[in-house]
Amino acid sequence: MQKLFAVLVVFFGLSACGPMMETRYDFKPPVTKSGMQCVQNCQSDQSSCLERGQHQKAMCRKDVDRRIERDYQMAKDDYIVALKLYAKDPARFSEPVEPRRGYANYGQCDSLGSECVPQYQMCYRSCGGQISEYQVCVANCEN
Repeated sequence: MQKLFAVLVVFFGLSACGPMMETRYDFKPPVTKSGMQCVQNCQSDQSSCLERGQHQKAMCRKDVDRRIERDYQMAKDDYIVALKLYAKDPARFSEPVEPRRGYANYGQCDSLGSECVPQYQMCYRSCGGQISEYQVCVANCEN
């Protein structure tokens, strides 16, 4: 009975959501040879930008992980001190709660490198290319 209830909740929860749209792009290349060479430069710049972004994301995630580990070690040290105080005088000190590692929130890292797509599109257009933008339903679509 509980499984049926859970399935119904999920079903109605999802059906209550509107359609999820995704933006897609059609690229029409420049008509001149120099425009095409310009686009190649844009692509090269975008590749470099994406590589930098991936490197920045990786470094950011490592920093988050190091911060979590540092905070956990500090909390563990504090816990050991509090545990010793409690062991000496339980009437005066409350029993400490053992610390847990925090959860990694990489949200601040995810936007790194996000400037690459708009930069590429601006470069592509400046070379004489055209970009058409359109919306496509990817979930909860009405037929």
